[in-house]
Amino acid sequence: MSKGPGLLTLTTDFGTVDGYSGAVKGRVLSIAPGVQVVDISHEITPQNIGQGAWCLRRAVPRFPPGTVHLAVVDPGVGSSRSGVVIETENYLLVGPDNGLLSLAAADDGIVRLIEISEDREEWYKSPSFDALTFFAPVAGHLLAGISLDEVGPEAEDLVEWPDPQVKVQGNVIEGAVTAFDRFGNAATNIPSWALDDREVEHIYLKAAIDVTYCDHYAQLAGGVHVGAIVNSDGRLELTRYSGSLQQAMNIQVGDPVRVLLRPY
Repeated sequence: MSKGPGLLTLTTDFGTVDGYSGAVKGRVLSIAPGVQVVDISHEITPQNIGQGAWCLRRAVPRFPPGTVHLAVVDPGVGSSRSGVVIETENYLLVGPDNGLLSLAAADDGIVRLIEISEDREEWYKSPSFDALTFFAPVAGHLLAGISLDEVGPEAEDLVEWPDPQVKVQGNVIEGAVTAFDRFGNAATNIPSWALDDREVEHIYLKAAIDVTYCDHYAQLAGGVHVGAIVNSDGRLELTRYSGSLQQAMNIQVGDPVRVLLRPY
């Protein structure tokens, strides 16, 4: 991993009204003064590991090499679940070993997996706030210059968040809804390359809902109920103009999406 500036990102489900995210920033800066801290999000739905994992997948690769990404969405706080540091080709990711870091880490290429030792003076486990007492000090000391070998031993297994693979067979692409944004748009696991620059004939959501393929959101303003575009992540996204598709159609993560391409 390339050495970059002192740059830390934070992703949590803490919100901003209770001072939790501010306390974590203060802990890091007390160890590594002058580090630049960037908030990716503190509005992850409480304890929604999957939403956090997809948020990181979207944001992490936009940062310069050497960035340390600290993420905490942790229903298992205080339990025996491990904390990890993942070294990828370009970054360090710090957080609980519960699947939160796995999608972003795998996308960038995992180089080393370190289990954070719990017997060091610089950090300790907490029954309620590991972000402050455990993960923030680790991130701070990494930014201050300690080596990965000082953080803990190498580990072999990483808890992985499910990442369903798209199926392409002939003119048919089968995928699924993987995440939602705050607008109620439904991201899918269907990448733009699967469309192969071919004309889309039909798209079906949950087998029965007809979806219209569009170049941009505004094309839906004319009354099309459900549309699909390729989003900024290069994946097919389902949307409803000026409203939440998730609420209107009661869409769930895992709902099937089927694309029929026009034959050659």
